[in-house]
Amino acid sequence: MTDSPSRKPAKESRGLEVEGVSVRYGGHLALDTLSLTAPLGRITGLIGPNGAGKTTTFNACTGLLRPTTGTVRLFGEDVTHAAPQVRAQRGLGRTFQRMELFDSLTVRANVALGREAAMAGSKPWRHLVPARGNRARVSEVTDQALELCDITHLATRQAAALSTGQRRLVELARVIAGGFQVLLLDEPSSGLDRVETARFGEILEGLLEARELGILLVEHDMSLVMKICGYIHVLDFGKPIFEGTAEQVRTSELVRAAYLGDESVETEVEAEEHSSSQTRAG
Repeated sequence: MTDSPSRKPAKESRGLEVEGVSVRYGGHLALDTLSLTAPLGRITGLIGPNGAGKTTTFNACTGLLRPTTGTVRLFGEDVTHAAPQVRAQRGLGRTFQRMELFDSLTVRANVALGREAAMAGSKPWRHLVPARGNRARVSEVTDQALELCDITHLATRQAAALSTGQRRLVELARVIAGGFQVLLLDEPSSGLDRVETARFGEILEGLLEARELGILLVEHDMSLVMKICGYIHVLDFGKPIFEGTAEQVRTSELVRAAYLGDESVETEVEAEEHSSSQTRAG
């Protein structure tokens, strides 16, 4: 058995595919026939107002919720009814809006947990008796993840002493260390300032160049979404209402009405970019 999520060549895989997925809680339809793809080599955005169904989508993709209808595929394989740990072992990783680091551990130890958890899978006792070869592999991938996320200099610091921006990068490094090929990132810029958000976006773009990854990004920072997402899906009240490139989303009257009310996406992005330029000038 391998010590990391199974992987297939990018040319033979399609990453994550969601087809006609609906999720119903009692009489409430939380997600209504959503279809989307998050292929390798692209950052795909998923946006919408609070309560639009974005977290429900992530939960359905990772197996925390079972869809009422529809299909979830990972690298072309139907995982609709697979357990969360099975999907993780097959290459699906996730971060959460609320960060879950171990404050008493160092940054390096927190990142290493990503690979250790992947190796243990559904057999947690493997944590207790890791083989020598596994320890070496954990050390190697931890170093790589720290470097890719530009936090090697923080490796020996205790997680409790980190800023919010640094903690976000540690969380990202941990999921990278897990060896996942498809990453679901839930509002990773939450709590970050403009400089930290811009840096986070640069690191995500760098990861796509360094690894064969697909990223599905839930994010409220429209400036970040427009800059790094190759394709964007828009939800409103659980229903997909628009999809397209960043430019198509930016100019869509439908998205303007549903997502921003009287304020267009373009106006919000311009305001954020103006704020960023003033911060840099200061």
